[in-house]
Amino acid sequence: MRQWGAELEGVELGNAWALRSPDTPHTNWLVGDHPGIPLDSLRFLRHGGHPLGAQSVADLALKWFVHSPSDPPEWGEGKPISTGRTLSLLAGEGGFELRFWRGQEELVVVLEQPGDFALWGAGIGHRWRALKPSVVMTLRWSVLAEDDVMSEASQRTDG
Repeated sequence: MRQWGAELEGVELGNAWALRSPDTPHTNWLVGDHPGIPLDSLRFLRHGGHPLGAQSVADLALKWFVHSPSDPPEWGEGKPISTGRTLSLLAGEGGFELRFWRGQEELVVVLEQPGDFALWGAGIGHRWRALKPSVVMTLRWSVLAEDDVMSEASQRTDG
């Protein structure tokens, strides 16, 4: 993975294979409640049984797409500012550029090796373009605040 520009708070970069612990070679969880995922990572989500209780997730969506340098440029531009979390992972060989910004700060990342990923949270702008044919998996979700969860539960029982 290549990157240049400002380091932006709310953007995490890495390689899924490099995260694999030699002590537990049979697992490679990227998102969720797992001992290998740091508690302060955007990838961490509390599951039931966690001392603080589970986090509720909404708007979960998963996309798999084969991108090409001939993709229409407008596909990767004009994206809205993120309101949740988004993880894009290069699922094979390729070259996939992501540009992130917040205010005047910009970060450019090129996913090049299988497993390279970028994860960004709320308030981050982005756009993309395929530099080489690239299979990209993108996962989006929102973490609901406890107040949102209670309100949603109350609406279900009231209606």
